[in-house]
Amino acid sequence: MPFADLADCRIWYELKGSGDYLLQIPGMFFAHDNFGLVSDAMAEHFTVIDFDQCGTGLSGRPSRRYSIESWADDCALLLDALGVERAHVHGTSAAGMVAIRFAAVHGERVDRLVIDCSAARLDFVGRAMCEVWKALAQAYGLGSRELALNIAGQACSRAFLDGERGPETVESIRQLVERNCTLETFCAVCDAMIEVDLSADLGRIRAPTLVTVGSEDVMTPLDQGAQGIGNRAIAELIPTAELYVMDGIGHANLLEAPELTTEVVVEFLRLTEAAG
Repeated sequence: MPFADLADCRIWYELKGSGDYLLQIPGMFFAHDNFGLVSDAMAEHFTVIDFDQCGTGLSGRPSRRYSIESWADDCALLLDALGVERAHVHGTSAAGMVAIRFAAVHGERVDRLVIDCSAARLDFVGRAMCEVWKALAQAYGLGSRELALNIAGQACSRAFLDGERGPETVESIRQLVERNCTLETFCAVCDAMIEVDLSADLGRIRAPTLVTVGSEDVMTPLDQGAQGIGNRAIAELIPTAELYVMDGIGHANLLEAPELTTEVVVEFLRLTEAAG
């Protein structure tokens, strides 16, 4: 397995496909498995860089203060290690926050940006959700059904969970969280999402940007409360952004609608080639 040695963390990565580079930043709890249903399809159009963020998955798990800012800097270091000057960037969920920060601070490295089902700042309900996750993980363990049920109920639409794939989805979430996190990093991810405020970064982004969200997303909804900055506001505050709402889909669009997600993202990213 290939690894890149960054300043204080060994990062697992995988390259597949050909063409322009596409850096896929996964939501931390699921690591690179987050893109498991779309990566091969994306690789038909791009050279896909899948990786695990520091503290998760197959990457190193050093004891350090994790933050959205540090994970964004790690993305730049990974591109350096791979000899990649510029790439499209696709970040989902908590990693959408990382993608926002990366595009704001390392804008010269970004061709086009996709922010999927994320937020620039959580409202009261969003912060409370993270506190509940921490409490469940500490009380019952990362591999507990209690934690998996709570995350599933936030991540997936009611219609999806009420279908035949509901039970297997809960079990998959349970296994993924247990495999890809330690209790320390799980809580650190929650704290990072609670603390982050990317409001000052949004206006700095110059890359053409697509913001995607499911209409049934309750984890990072289209509109946060007054204290937060949700997907609609992100699209309004980034000068070059457009918004795409997936009707009837929950937070986990990569699971519920992988074909639609791939179609929408590929069409947007390939506009670079059309412009060229």
